[in-house]
Amino acid sequence: MFQSFEVTARPEQGPPRLAAVRAALGLADLDGFIVPRADAHQGEYVAARDERLAWLTGFTGSAGFCIVLKTVAGVFIDGRYRTQVKAQVDLDHYTPVPWPETKPGDWLITQLPQGGKIGFDPWLYSAGQLRDLERTLQGSGIGLVRVDNLVDRVWEDQPPPPTEPATIHPISFAGEPHEEKRARVAQTLLDEHCDAAVLTLPDSVCWLLNIRGADNPRSPILQSFANLHSTGAVDHFGDPIKVASKHIWLRMCLSTTPQNFCAFART
Repeated sequence: MFQSFEVTARPEQGPPRLAAVRAALGLADLDGFIVPRADAHQGEYVAARDERLAWLTGFTGSAGFCIVLKTVAGVFIDGRYRTQVKAQVDLDHYTPVPWPETKPGDWLITQLPQGGKIGFDPWLYSAGQLRDLERTLQGSGIGLVRVDNLVDRVWEDQPPPPTEPATIHPISFAGEPHEEKRARVAQTLLDEHCDAAVLTLPDSVCWLLNIRGADNPRSPILQSFANLHSTGAVDHFGDPIKVASKHIWLRMCLSTTPQNFCAFART
């Protein structure tokens, strides 16, 4: 199958969508909101539901983010996308910002010299990213506020979460049973005097458990999380609709939102 690239947003769609997010800012009593090109797993590939940056700005690059303030919206892009962003966003409403040359914290301090409250969806950032940003903003009067995603509030036709079923990856392709993989990695935890490892990247979870999914059109991943214990046991977290009931060791809890993910029976 050849990869195709469908246009999901156009420059002229950006201004009304930006206005909608700014209206949500006012309702939330915020001075800004950060929209990354990321999902809860911090991987390279995101489902259509998580393409918030492209929906809002029109920019479809694989990395970047937008900081929406009341009077300016900066689209942060690296050197690969300096030309692309100018063709995809409405330059009367969005301002391309060279990144990482310009750090988001430094840009915010320049734009908000009197301070302010910047909202962010905590599911879309690593702890390290937040620490770095908070360190830069220290003493500036600018604070970070955890909120539910403002883009999701105004994206009326946002695609639903992926629901395609998971599948078992045959041992003829995996090359090693999941029991042996779990035992081998668990031994590494013991060697490092650790009790468990938290796996957030679907690629890692799929490899460890010898499963595959269809949550991304160009990568056979199943969006889920897992805790691997030093005993080799695994707690798996995800949407139960993706798991066939016949695969007892893959059963998941009855939850469909990240905030309520919980563990099913250990393998």
